Amino acid sequence: IETKVEKKKMFLNDKRNINLNGAILLFFYFFCAVFATIQLNPIATTQSNNAVPCNTRRSNVAAIDNGANTLVEQMRDRPPNAYCVQIESCTKLITQKPTFQKYETRPFSVGGFNWTFILEPFGNRTSYGDWISAYVAIDPLGLVGETREVYAVLSFLVYSKTLDQYWTAMDTEVRRFHQFRTTWGNPTFVQHGDFQSPNREYIFNNDQCVFGVDINVYPYFNKWEVLSTDKTVYEPKSWKLMRFSTLDNDFYTSDEFSVGGKRWALKVYPNGNGTGEGNSLSLYLILSGNKNLKPYEKVYVQAKLRVLDQKKSKHLEKPILSWFDTPGDGSGFEQFVSLSDLRNPATGFVVDDALSVQVQFESLVY
Repeated sequence: IETKVEKKKMFLNDKRNINLNGAILLFFYFFCAVFATIQLNPIATTQSNNAVPCNTRRSNVAAIDNGANTLVEQMRDRPPNAYCVQIESCTKLITQKPTFQKYETRPFSVGGFNWTFILEPFGNRTSYGDWISAYVAIDPLGLVGETREVYAVLSFLVYSKTLDQYWTAMDTEVRRFHQFRTTWGNPTFVQHGDFQSPNREYIFNNDQCVFGVDINVYPYFNKWEVLSTDKTVYEPKSWKLMRFSTLDNDFYTSDEFSVGGKRWALKVYPNGNGTGEGNSLSLYLILSGNKNLKPYEKVYVQAKLRVLDQKKSKHLEKPILSWFDTPGDGSGFEQFVSLSDLRNPATGFVVDDALSVQVQFESLVY
């Protein structure tokens, strides 16, 4: 009998252990399922939102369609700068189903382009049926040549008789009009309930109302400058001064020569200029009178000025790096070579009473 009782107790204990272990396993599986759901849910949400973080809109059209983050709404005294349209029987316009979906004005000109102002009394019927929508459209015939794109800031207005001001919804985005997008606007301009509110009195004088539009066209981009580096290898330009010992003028200027589409000359002071006067020969590169030099145009020159050694070709050269923007501008050295070295026969600078100078253009920047 004791054996049977003990066996029965062991059986009950085993059963309790099995039930306890089963409960523990069940709780573990439940915890894993909950954890997996929490971890996988953001992934599923991201996939369902097409991987767009923070509900960011994917296009400008969506931003315009709901007007979020692109509009500044205010009352103002100033009337529209582009166009106005006065409508009779305004109440009927928004309380009865119209026979037309939109009203498009006659063309008007702003910024050199033709536009039309469009009102839709019932907006987009599927999404904005209780709103008045407002748009502008540009004439695509004007989008030719260099003006294939037009950038403009738009504001839509409705007049309030009570306040004697204009309710204004200004789009803060600059809109780009082109052949494939000729219309921009605000589908949620004025809600029917606000439009009929007596506090604003948008409807006045026997059921009249006035809508308007601002179109501020950005000038077409047509001002620029081009910085061009000319790495052409130019032939050096040389100039020989004969009977050098008899030259008694303060300076001498060579004939003009053309380099890089500009006219240049060399200028020599045989007895020096400035700090070189009486002790050195002065040598300069000069920008000559250029008819093709445009206003404010300038040329950066990298070149070498030389006094030639006519015996051993051990030329004396010095670099110049300078901007030229006015005819007559010069760049060079007041003390290019001392008069003592110049007259020394060993240097080869003056041979048979002739002096040769030279300029070697290395680079031009326009």
